[in-house]
Amino acid sequence: MNGQRSTAARRHARLAPALAAVLLLSACAEGAGGAADGPDACSAQTAELDRSGAFFAAPIVAGGVAVIGAGGVLGTRPGVIGALVWGATSAAAAVTAVAYVDQRRREAAGNEAALATAVGNDIDRENAGLAQSQTAVDRVLDCRLQEAARVRAAARAGEIQRQQAQAQLAAIRAQAERDLALSRTIEQRVQARAADLDAGVQAVVAEARPAPPPRPAVTVRPTRPVPLQTAPVAAAPPAAAAPAVAARQEVRIRPARNPDFVAVETPAGQPLGYAPVAVFAIPAAQTRAIAMPAVATGADAAPAGRLRTLASTNIVRRDNFREAVGDLQRAVASGGFELGT
Repeated sequence: MNGQRSTAARRHARLAPALAAVLLLSACAEGAGGAADGPDACSAQTAELDRSGAFFAAPIVAGGVAVIGAGGVLGTRPGVIGALVWGATSAAAAVTAVAYVDQRRREAAGNEAALATAVGNDIDRENAGLAQSQTAVDRVLDCRLQEAARVRAAARAGEIQRQQAQAQLAAIRAQAERDLALSRTIEQRVQARAADLDAGVQAVVAEARPAPPPRPAVTVRPTRPVPLQTAPVAAAPPAAAAPAVAARQEVRIRPARNPDFVAVETPAGQPLGYAPVAVFAIPAAQTRAIAMPAVATGADAAPAGRLRTLASTNIVRRDNFREAVGDLQRAVASGGFELGT
C-alpha cells in the first residue's frame, strides 16, 4: 500500500507542471482571443472540430488524467486554444499512461481472444472518432470557402469597397489558419495513437500490416459536361488542371470520403478532381463514402478476424482525415481566401 501511495504521489508530482501549463495557456488564450478576432460565421463548425478532436487528446486506455471536457480543453473557448494547450495536455496523458500493449496484455491475463477483442474495441472507437473529426474538418473548410465566396461576390456587386473586402478575407484566412493548426494537432495525436493501435494489432495478428479495403472504380461517360472541384465539399473551387469532364468523355469514379461526392480520374487512374455524385447515374451502393467490408459482430465473430477488418478500415479512416487536413491546407496556401482581380 505504501508503495502504491508513493507511486501515485510521484505521478501527481510529475503531472503538476503539465496541468499548470494547461491552466496558464488557457488564461493567456482567453485574453488574446475574443473581440479582437472579430465575428466568426463558422463558429459552430469550429466548435464541432474542437469537440471531435478532444477525443484524441486523452489516452487510449482509460485511467489517464481527464483534462478534456465535452466542450474542449478545460471548458475553454472551442477552436481557439485547442492548438495551444494540446501539447501540455498530451504531456499530461503521456505521464500517466503506461505502454498500451503491455496494459492490454495484463488486462487480458494471457487470453489472446480477450486481447483481440479489447484492441478491436479500441480501434472501433478510434474509427468513430476519426469519422467525426474528418467530417468536422470538411465542414469547417466548406464554411470558410463559402464565407470567402460571399465576400468576393459582395465586392463584385459593389456592396462593399475593395479595401473592406480584403480586410474581411484576411480575417477569414486567419480563422482558417487557426482551424488548420488545430487540425494538424489532431492529426499528430492520431498518428501517435496509431502507433499504439498498430502495435496492438501486431500483438494478436502475426502477419503483415492489414491492407486497406479497395475502393472500386466505376467507368462512366457522362451525357453532359461535369464541372470538377478541388475537394469533396460544396464550396470548393474548380479543379485547376481539368475544370470539367466533357460530355461522353470516359472517366472512372470512386467513392470519396464525403458520400455526396465521388473522386473522378482518367481511365489510367490519374486523379482529376471531385464531382457531386448526383450528376452520375450509377447505383447508390457504388457511391458509399468508404468502401469498407462489414465488421462481423455477435457471439460467432472470431476476435482475430474482426480485429483484422477493423485494422484495415482504420487505415482508410486515417487516410480520409489526412486528406481532409490536406485540402484545408491547400485552401489556405493556394489563394482560396484572396479577392482576386
